[in-house]
Amino acid sequence: MLLQLVANGLCAGALYAIVALGFGLIYRTTGVFHFAHGAVYTIAAYLLYLFDATMGLPTIGAALIALTGAAVSGVLSEVMVYRPIARRISSPLATLIGAFGIYLFTVNAIALIFGNETKVLRSGVDITFPFGPIILTRFQLLAFLAFVAVCVGFLFFKRTQLGRLLLAFADNPMLVEVLGWNTSTIRIGVFAAGSLLAGIAASLSALDVGMDPYVGMSALLMSAVAVIVGGVKVFEGAIVGGILLGIVQSLVVWRLSARWMDVFTFIILVLFLLLRPEGLLGKAVRLEEAR
Repeated sequence: MLLQLVANGLCAGALYAIVALGFGLIYRTTGVFHFAHGAVYTIAAYLLYLFDATMGLPTIGAALIALTGAAVSGVLSEVMVYRPIARRISSPLATLIGAFGIYLFTVNAIALIFGNETKVLRSGVDITFPFGPIILTRFQLLAFLAFVAVCVGFLFFKRTQLGRLLLAFADNPMLVEVLGWNTSTIRIGVFAAGSLLAGIAASLSALDVGMDPYVGMSALLMSAVAVIVGGVKVFEGAIVGGILLGIVQSLVVWRLSARWMDVFTFIILVLFLLLRPEGLLGKAVRLEEAR
C-alpha cells in the first residue's frame, strides 16, 4: 500500500516538477513572478481539447499544437505585457499586476467560450501496467517518462554553451548584454521554454483527468511552492520541490483526506519560509551578500 502511494505521489509530483521547472526558469532568469504561467497552462489544456475532442485530430498532432500554443502564449506575455511595463515602470508590483491581468483575461475568455464545466478527453477505465506490487495507469507512466526526459534534457542543456549563457544571464543580465548578447532575445527564449514545459504538464494532466478554466491556478500555486521549497536560486530545486510535494500530498490523502492536501502544502511552504528560506538545495548567505 505504501509503495503504491509513493509511486502515485512520484507521478503526480512529476507533473508538478515539470510545471515548476518552467516557472522557476522564468523567475530565476528574468525576475518576473510569472503569474500568467497558470494562464499558459490552461491555454495548452484547452487547445488540446479543441483539436483532439472537438476537431478530431490525432492526439499527437493536437498535443503538438497545444505545446506550440503554450510557447507562443508565454512569448506574447513577455512581448505585449512584461516588456512594455518594464520600459515604463520599474516596480515589480506593476509587472505582477500585469501578469494577474493576463491570467484573469484568459480564464474568463476560456470560460465564456467553453463554459465552466469540466471537460474530459478520455472516459472509462484507463490501461494499467503492473510493476510488482505497484500498478500505474498509462498516463501516470507517461507523466513519469516525460519528467525523466525533461530532467535529462535540462541537465544536458546546462552543459552546453547556450545553457552556460542562460546561467550567466540569470546571475548578471547586464554583463551578458555588455558582452554583446541580445537580452531581449534571451528573455523571449526563456519564456518560450518555460511555457513549453507548462504545456507538457497541462497536456498530460488533461488527458488523464480533464480540465476546467481554473485548472491553471492550482498548477501555478503548486509550481511556486515547489520552487520555494526546492530553492529559488537553483534550477534543479523546482524538480526536487515538485517531487516532494507530490509524495507528501499522496501520503496526506492516505492518512487524512484529499481536503487536507492544500493545507499541508502551504504548511510546508510556511515552514520553509520561516526555517529554511533558501530552500532544500539553496545555500544560506549573509544578509549583506543577499543584497
